[in-house]
Amino acid sequence: MALSITGAQVMDEWGTFVTSGAVGVADGVFTDSVPPGAPVLDAHGKWLIPGVYDCHTHITWNDFHRADRERRSRAERDQQTADALLSTLRAGVTSLRDGGGAGRDLTSALAAGVLPGPRVQIAVDLIGPERAGSVADLTDAVRRSLDRGAQWIKLIATGGAATSGGDVLASNFTREQMRAAVRVAGDARLMVHTWGGESIDWAIDSGAGSIEHGMYLTAGQARRAAEAGLTFVPTLTIYRHLRDLIESGALTGVPLARITDAIAAHDRAVLHARDAGLPLALGSDFGSPEHHGTNLVEIGALLRAGLSGPQALLAATRNGARLLRDEAGGVIAPGKRADAVILDADPTDPATYDDPSHVVAVIQEGHLVP
Repeated sequence: MALSITGAQVMDEWGTFVTSGAVGVADGVFTDSVPPGAPVLDAHGKWLIPGVYDCHTHITWNDFHRADRERRSRAERDQQTADALLSTLRAGVTSLRDGGGAGRDLTSALAAGVLPGPRVQIAVDLIGPERAGSVADLTDAVRRSLDRGAQWIKLIATGGAATSGGDVLASNFTREQMRAAVRVAGDARLMVHTWGGESIDWAIDSGAGSIEHGMYLTAGQARRAAEAGLTFVPTLTIYRHLRDLIESGALTGVPLARITDAIAAHDRAVLHARDAGLPLALGSDFGSPEHHGTNLVEIGALLRAGLSGPQALLAATRNGARLLRDEAGGVIAPGKRADAVILDADPTDPATYDDPSHVVAVIQEGHLVP
């Protein structure tokens, strides 16, 4: 499909905007000239950004607690997944990394065109403390994930929102276990769920690919992670959603004080990463029907945490592409895959992302998403 996008303010590779006469699209990529006779998409007064990468979501989840998910029928779960994929794509997310739950059957269906949705990379399993008995136990779990198609290995290195007890930063794995997991994973890099503490140090030392959540990331850890080539994937919005659910009484079993403290720490961690030059990538950690399709709200959260407009937009686009080793995407430039989002409000204003209707068009591989 050929297309001419005219009049938009176009995001460049540095996250700033330039007014363009026209952006050409042909055969699924951006071109350096407008194809003759191409249909025109008028974007005057609007902004064109690359397709967004959500680097931490759970596209097959639709309930907070696992037991609630498992009570649903397979047909119901499949329909909810299909709905989540389409709403996430329509929200502007053209590529995502699933942090546990999605399997090879989903990526196969997407590749075959059976399901419309973003491009998906998968971790398959959440490998947690039940596999922390020894190096052999952990590496066996890693191999099982790889056998099931994992492109990322997801380690649950600390507790989380619903963890019992007070020591949520205690590491579930030793330094030696993390190093072994990285070695066995090979090309499938580690994404490490950690709220903070020594598990961040060990993720850095071991050569993990990304730190997930990382509320209590310190300035020193951010500097070391930057030097080691990691990416930080904070997930700011989901914890505000959890706080609201707890305060309303809709979610029990999660200490409110833990969440409110984590929210404040999370913003500080983003600033530590920014100041250290540690790349940030966007992650929603969404896993419910009311949140799938609102993913771009996380850009607003990054802006409110203190990132500049270009920094937040690069976290949502170019940095995500680099983390997922997607050399074809992440920027609007000739020869790059034509994934893009058109917004009718200023992308550097966090309020823009409070209303998903400001996404007025999504383009995936050169095709307008219906």
